Amino acid sequence: MADARPYWNMAQETLPQERIRELQWQKLQRQMQYIYDHSPHFYRPKFDAVGAQPRDIRSFEDFRRLPIMRTKELDRAAQEDSAAREGHPYGTYLCAPLEQVVHVYSTSGTSGEPSFYTYTEQDLRINDECWARTFWRAGIRPGETVLHGFGLSMWSAGIPVVRALAAMGARPIAAGAEGGIERMLMFARLTKPVALVGTPSLAEYIIEKCPSILGYPASELGVKTIVVAGAPGAGLPDVRKRITEGFGGARLFDSSQGCWGLGNVSCDCDEYQGMHVVSPEHCIWADLVDPDSKAPLPLEDGAVGEGVITAFDHQAGPAFRYAFGDTLQLFTEPCRCGAPGWRFRILGRVDDLLNVKGIKVYPAAVRNVINGFVPRTTGEMRIVLDAPPPAVNPPLQIKVEHAPGMSLPEIEALRAELVEKLKGRLRFTAAITMVEPGSLERSTLKGKLIEKNY
Repeated sequence: MADARPYWNMAQETLPQERIRELQWQKLQRQMQYIYDHSPHFYRPKFDAVGAQPRDIRSFEDFRRLPIMRTKELDRAAQEDSAAREGHPYGTYLCAPLEQVVHVYSTSGTSGEPSFYTYTEQDLRINDECWARTFWRAGIRPGETVLHGFGLSMWSAGIPVVRALAAMGARPIAAGAEGGIERMLMFARLTKPVALVGTPSLAEYIIEKCPSILGYPASELGVKTIVVAGAPGAGLPDVRKRITEGFGGARLFDSSQGCWGLGNVSCDCDEYQGMHVVSPEHCIWADLVDPDSKAPLPLEDGAVGEGVITAFDHQAGPAFRYAFGDTLQLFTEPCRCGAPGWRFRILGRVDDLLNVKGIKVYPAAVRNVINGFVPRTTGEMRIVLDAPPPAVNPPLQIKVEHAPGMSLPEIEALRAELVEKLKGRLRFTAAITMVEPGSLERSTLKGKLIEKNY
């Protein structure tokens, strides 16, 4: 009989909020001293610059008044500094001895050279634990076959997730997004997975290509559980509807983990409730600051701001007051599902937010509207920018793929409906160009929503 317990780690995941705060404070005091002592060229100067040492931080309020200490831009500078000082690219925020670093992954490096993230053996064990909590809440159990569709090459959800699935007793099939959609579907046909992990774009691409490659729809693959991460999708109603229906009613869960002891996953409520923080004793995820001033915001139900990460247990290159660029909405009130703790939803990237004559527009919200017109659209779209954001002169230029076999009058009627729907729901004026199905590039990795012509 399958294990019916609701949580992977019953003792830790059911702790009352008061006990969690106690643990967080104890670990935070220890971690502040650790990074101060072991990062003399990155973290220590940042404390010294504000005239504070770890012993001067005597409350969470003091901690939240500390300045932002890490961003992706600072990461790049720290990596250049460590290469010059120490001969490695892992950043001057590396606190563990290099010989104790046993795993490295990186960002995609799409805007330049990649950023590296490092693990000690302890860091890997914590990572395994946090992913196990996530997958367990999504219903994945030991002995089940799981098709792994994230990118394997140096990605946070690549080899670390394969390892974590195996560590909890599942059977990961490491197909990897780099292998392409035909190889992915071949593995699905041969191994008959009951669960799929990958990006929302991968799930949608499987729905689109399965009939032509395997000769039957994705609903016949036998996938009952899908856990997506890496991009908005599971929290967008029309995208969510398309994926769950395309896989024959599979249960869809959202996650957004990286390293550092993060753990979060959405629940099984019919209406998306955000992602539950499942490892609060390892990492603060849902701290919020103003995206512009970086001043701390009140942590109250419904609050919106840029997320800030602080890791309590990570040894190698720990995040501390790290503004990572996602805009979050925090929920502190109990969830209808009954699971304890805080939740959050990702509204979009801070640097992806567009300002269309005073109207704030997240590309993911546009994508959700376009998906609401499937099957008359394929769901694929691109926002076309002729100048750097965030300011955009209206109308906002958008390419949208129409479905195959539509007549010119049908395409024009669809275009007019899309303009009207975007104006009504998101309050901006769009100039939509309808394009042929299949003309916009697909990806098994993160879906592309913006086309830059500058």
